[in-house]
Amino acid sequence: MNILLVSTTALGDTVMATPFLRAVRKRHPEARITMFAHVRRMEIFSGNPHADRLLPYFGKGKGLLRTLAALRRGRFDLAIILHANDPDIVPLVRWTGAPMRVGWGESRRARLLTHTILRTHPPEHFMLHKKRLLESVGIPVDDLRTELFLDAEDEGMFHREAFPWLKKASLTGGYVAMHAFGSRSEKWWPLENFFEMARRIRERQGLATAFIGDAESALLIRRHPRFDPALHFAPGGCSIRESAVLIRQACGMLTTDSGPMHLAFAVRCPTLGLFGPTKPALHGPCFDQERHLVLARDPLAALTVEEVAAAWDRLAARR
Repeated sequence: MNILLVSTTALGDTVMATPFLRAVRKRHPEARITMFAHVRRMEIFSGNPHADRLLPYFGKGKGLLRTLAALRRGRFDLAIILHANDPDIVPLVRWTGAPMRVGWGESRRARLLTHTILRTHPPEHFMLHKKRLLESVGIPVDDLRTELFLDAEDEGMFHREAFPWLKKASLTGGYVAMHAFGSRSEKWWPLENFFEMARRIRERQGLATAFIGDAESALLIRRHPRFDPALHFAPGGCSIRESAVLIRQACGMLTTDSGPMHLAFAVRCPTLGLFGPTKPALHGPCFDQERHLVLARDPLAALTVEEVAAAWDRLAARR
C-alpha cells in the first residue's frame, strides 16, 4: 500500500502533522508512506522513521512538472491532506490518481476528494480536527504528542556556537529560550518586554537568554539597546533543527504563538506561550499540558510584564 500525507503550510502546522504520520504508520506498518511538505519545512521530517520518502512542495506553480511527475510515480492508494492552503494542492492530490483522497470539506475543490469532514461549531482544537479526519477513514489516533528526531549533526551547532557562549560567560546555570515574533505583527509581544523578562529571569534564576529566530529577527534583537552579548545569545540563521536543539537544551521557553512554540512542545521544553488574536483552545498545547502554560490577551501588547513574570514563576515552580 502506498500512502501520501500532505502538510504544506507553516512551521507550526507542519510540526503538528507528526503525530498523524506516526498514527498512519502504526495502522499500516507495511505501507510505503510519502510525506509531501513545503521544501522550507522538509527538515522537520528528516530522520523520522515513520516516513519512507520526503517529497518537496516548492510553492504554488513552482517546480510543477517535477512535482506532477513525482506524484504520479507514487502510485498512491490513499492520499490524506492534513493541512494545505495553496489552491493547487487538492488538484495535485487528484492528479495522483489515488482512489481514496481525504481532506477538508471547506475546500473550494472538495468535490475532487472522495472523503471529507467539516469543522465543528464551535471549532475544535486544530489537532483534534486532524484526529477526526484520520479516524473518518479508519486510522485511530491515540497519541497527539508531536515529535522531532534530532541527531548528532543537529547537536553540532549547539556545541559549536552556544556552548562557547555559555562557557565564556560562565553561565553555569544555563539559559532560557525566547521567541519574540510571529507570522504577523498582531502576534508579537513588544521586544522591550522580552528584554525586561530576560533581566528578571537573570536576577531571580541566574539564567541567560537565547533568542530563537531567523537572521532578520536576530538583527533586530542585536540592535536593541538592552542587548548584552555576555547575557544574550541571538545566532540567527539557524535551521529549524538547530533551533530545536537550542530550545531542547534550555531550562524553559517564553514565546509568542509561533512555529518555535510548537518546536518547544515537540522537544518537551517547559513553555509559556503568549497568545494575542489567536486562541489557545485552538492552537495551544494539546498534550503535556502540565508542562506548559498559556496567557492570552487581545491585543497582545496589553499583556503586562508583571502578568507574564507571575506566570513564569508558576511555570518555574512546576519544574
